[in-house]
Amino acid sequence: MNKTNLLIAGLIFLLILVGITLYKQKFTTTEVVIQEPPVPLVQTEPVKVPIVHYPIIEPSEAQQTTAEQPLAPVAKTTKLILPEVLPTIDASDDSLQQVLEPFKAEKNYLQLLVMEHFIPRLVVTIDNLPMKKLPQAHLPLKAPKGRFLVSGTTEAPQTSSRNHKRYEPYVKLLESLEPAQVIRIYRHYYPLFQEAYKQLGYRNAYFNDRLIQVLDHLQETPSPAEPLLLSQPVVLYTYAEPALEKLSAGQKILLRVGPDNRQRILKILADYRQELVNQ
Repeated sequence: MNKTNLLIAGLIFLLILVGITLYKQKFTTTEVVIQEPPVPLVQTEPVKVPIVHYPIIEPSEAQQTTAEQPLAPVAKTTKLILPEVLPTIDASDDSLQQVLEPFKAEKNYLQLLVMEHFIPRLVVTIDNLPMKKLPQAHLPLKAPKGRFLVSGTTEAPQTSSRNHKRYEPYVKLLESLEPAQVIRIYRHYYPLFQEAYKQLGYRNAYFNDRLIQVLDHLQETPSPAEPLLLSQPVVLYTYAEPALEKLSAGQKILLRVGPDNRQRILKILADYRQELVNQ
């Protein structure tokens, strides 16, 4: 066999091997185990339910409780007319104005209230009373008349008792209000107070709990002997005593009003706290 024939025979043999290999790859079955990817667990954020320490009785429950256990009559009580359907928080100013209208003739100090956006103003102020500063642009009360007076000397200024009269109208406003009626108004409009509190970022907190916490905080206001020494680092006066200067904005207000006004205010606030807790 010559070289040409050998070459042809070799090529034929190679083609046969390739054909056999392709045939096996095409028709030979191989068991392949396909593993499905694991089903990912759904990561759901747990629902945070606020822990309510001092709940507010719903108006329907309050009416039933009142019917079963009527409150003691209050002398010269102005009839309180509350809306059957709550307005939105944006429309609550007109609703509150209508509720308070019968009281304006006998309670002259209601004019101290800033009724525009009253509920949000009150909520943000109460929330900030334990803080160092109050949001002056959002206070629910008009500013006291006159200016802050000092006594003593330029080198050693101190508080003056003449300032106490500036705050008497606010004390009289508190004293003129009947706690039972105030609590009824507050309880009736409470969903709007809670909504205003949520708008501040407290999605999982209860405003009434915060209110009672603030009332307790104010009761811790010290009663130092008057007059109190002051300092004037720039323009505004500060307390020379570091412990007093570190007090919260709410406690400083109670210092500023004077000892007599402070005791009257704290007594009223304690009565309101007791009323809220006993609901």
